[in-house]
Amino acid sequence: MSACCGLDFGTSNTALALVREGRSVPLVLDPRHRPPETIPTLLYFSPDHLRAYGTEAVDAYLERAMAGRFIQSIKRYLPSKTFDYTMINGRTYDLSELIAGFLEHLKWLAERATGAPVERVLLGRPARFDPDPDRDRLAERRLEQAAALAGFDEIRFRIEPIAAARAFEQQLDREVLCLVGDLGGGTSDFTVMRLGPERVGRLDRSGDILGSDGVSVGGNDFDAALVRRFVLPHLGGGSQYRPLGRWIPVPSRLHAAMTSWHQLSFVATPENLRALRTWIRTADDAVGLERLLELLEWNYGFQVFQAVERAKVALSTAAHTRLRFAEGGVTIDEPVSRADFEVAVRPLTERLEQTIDALMETLGLQARDVTAVFLTGGTSLIPCVRDLFRARFGDRLLERDAFTSVGAGLGVEAAEIWG
Repeated sequence: MSACCGLDFGTSNTALALVREGRSVPLVLDPRHRPPETIPTLLYFSPDHLRAYGTEAVDAYLERAMAGRFIQSIKRYLPSKTFDYTMINGRTYDLSELIAGFLEHLKWLAERATGAPVERVLLGRPARFDPDPDRDRLAERRLEQAAALAGFDEIRFRIEPIAAARAFEQQLDREVLCLVGDLGGGTSDFTVMRLGPERVGRLDRSGDILGSDGVSVGGNDFDAALVRRFVLPHLGGGSQYRPLGRWIPVPSRLHAAMTSWHQLSFVATPENLRALRTWIRTADDAVGLERLLELLEWNYGFQVFQAVERAKVALSTAAHTRLRFAEGGVTIDEPVSRADFEVAVRPLTERLEQTIDALMETLGLQARDVTAVFLTGGTSLIPCVRDLFRARFGDRLLERDAFTSVGAGLGVEAAEIWG
């Protein structure tokens, strides 16, 4: 007898809930990760043809002196029309094949836990992968193809904040009009929905959903703001070079890649490294560009990512921290204050505000009409993001689990569909 699951494939982390005896049960995916019911969405292909995922991918990558291909934030490529394929160890992979390997690993973990084939999956998706409808459809089609390649026979989709709302609903003792926000690594999505104990178990909830909207702002963008403000000045950001007797700006493509973690594994090409060496010869900040060259040549991008993430997390509880990175000849030690961070990310919080305001206006609602606000996703823990919601909704912002709600809610709905 086959089983079913809900699967929240995330930009930074992924969660899966099995349906057991009609209930949604989050599955431990990565015991060394926190929380262990999530797994980092990381893929590693070693030169000796090992494949690893999650924290095991990090271990294998570091054990092999950062040789091979380390891929992160792969979900962000789903709506990209320019990503056709990539070469790894002499083999061509398209995007769906790369993601399929990760989903197949999760399917194997689920089947090991259940002792039965897991053939049906309810997949989460953002309200918008991309504002362009064609790109949005492309993204869903690629994710569906990846799930099929991973071995799932029946595949359905649910908007992620709706799934999070269903998990939240299990804890309610009264009816509420709820604004649910799923603020993840790549996107932030919002849904206004009626929830309550008497509505639990209804198969058709379409009448309870007043509306949804989303924006391509997530935790990776907050990381990128830290990189632009505190890291790129150490790597020759904004420097110039003098190829023909006059100063011109160093092309920005490699520095731009430093702010988009999912691009780093694809930009350290021989052509780009040759160009960087040429710029260094006449650059006004040759030392900074040398650091960038070493970082790309030795694949230190992941360690930079870890340093930035540590600083961002520290600022959730502290007013000041230091962004520290030291590998090879590249050393960065910058003081970072929460106030400076909030200035750097203000354009992002403003886009979140605009999206919420637009959704409320479309639905003809005032802030006072919403009786509960539930946030999920790691970005929801950033103080200035929470302050945005507190300013609008006061004590109606409720504290709940920030990392596994979408996966658990997908499990709830999978139980109703197939249970």
